[in-house]
Amino acid sequence: MIIQDIKKLDRTMLILLFGVLLSHLGTYLVIPMLPIMLKIDAALSLAQIGMILAMNAISFQFGSLLGGFLADRIGRRFIIGLGAMIGAVGLIGFGLFNIFGLLLVASLITGLGNGLNAPSTKAAIAALASEETQTTAFSMRGIAANIGTAAAGLIIFFVVTGSSKLIFWIAGVIYVVLALKSWFFLPKNCGDANCPVIPSGAYKEVFKNKPFIMFGVVSVVIWALYAQLALTLPLRATEVLPDPSNVALIWTINSGIVILAQNVMTGKVIQRLHPLTALAFGMLFIGFGVGSLYFATSFFHLVLSGAIFVVGEMLILPTIDSTISQLSTAGLIGLFFGLANVMSGLGEAGGNFIGGQLLQIGTEVSYLPWVVYGATGVALFLVVLLLKKWQPLEQLLQKATTQDDKPRHAPRVQPGPTKNRSHPFSGWEQEVFFRKKNHSQR
Repeated sequence: MIIQDIKKLDRTMLILLFGVLLSHLGTYLVIPMLPIMLKIDAALSLAQIGMILAMNAISFQFGSLLGGFLADRIGRRFIIGLGAMIGAVGLIGFGLFNIFGLLLVASLITGLGNGLNAPSTKAAIAALASEETQTTAFSMRGIAANIGTAAAGLIIFFVVTGSSKLIFWIAGVIYVVLALKSWFFLPKNCGDANCPVIPSGAYKEVFKNKPFIMFGVVSVVIWALYAQLALTLPLRATEVLPDPSNVALIWTINSGIVILAQNVMTGKVIQRLHPLTALAFGMLFIGFGVGSLYFATSFFHLVLSGAIFVVGEMLILPTIDSTISQLSTAGLIGLFFGLANVMSGLGEAGGNFIGGQLLQIGTEVSYLPWVVYGATGVALFLVVLLLKKWQPLEQLLQKATTQDDKPRHAPRVQPGPTKNRSHPFSGWEQEVFFRKKNHSQR
């Protein structure tokens, strides 16, 4: 089946998909190891580690917005390669420095590069895919992302010994290969399709949509809690595992769970529940998954916590997408999803910063961060259920289900290239905001 899907895609699309695999491979080589290196090798405080991860999330958003402005001036192909090369510089910086200020700069550079590369790659796939191959292209994008994620954990387990800094050099080289591949093998026009016009007064229309604004505010907190696993799991591994780098295998296991179970979860659970009910229970799993790390005393316990978290992830990601698409005003779905991307980035950045501060407090009151994570999951569960009873939001959701032109596939809200694992068709990213309304092909 997969082989048949691959045969439907042209050479350019396959090159882009290979780039997705490489970017996830390079990124997931770093995610499990970065907090560990910052704590052990650089001897940073937990609060400083949270700040470094928050800087990455903030600069990713800035890079995404900057990519739209530059795409028209110098071409999307160049932006994809430039982002990868900038990301490589940042990753290698992590392998060179142990000083907090320089590591903060390396995080800024890495986030900026990924922000230029990832949304532009996704938008290029959307622009180059024909109407017949859009679903196939983005399904294969999800598969490529998961293969890269799973392979990264195996590489860390079997290749990395001793100094964890080796992994940043390997990731940097992968990103250099990604940049060169993009510059030499992608066509010049790489997805430079005409940018959809954002009508005059569209932003005012968004902020008049009170259900969307309310849901967006809640989603910021959701993404803040969602971001905690990438921060807390590696740091907890330094206290539990003889070799903390083995924690990378948990990302491999989680990726395998998603590949095997996401379709079942969507068909047997999500489609049978009200979207806000699915989202509420997803937050319980995520909060309990992160909070249960407090009780972890072995690799098995860490795997179990990660698996609990992934169940929640599989519940919330498709549900957030479908809810935003149903709350969107007709003709402005792209703008709504672009703003949702920004909200997710704010949530991730705030979550990393606050999470680092909590873990620092946890050095004196050991149980406090984990109680806060679990309590936040419960609180979000209750808040989302209350939203379900709020008539303006519920009426808008019910109205959307009766529309003949409702989206067949909701776009994926993506806080960064390192988070979401499946990617239905979407030509909309933050990069659309500052692109010219009409431009000629290069």
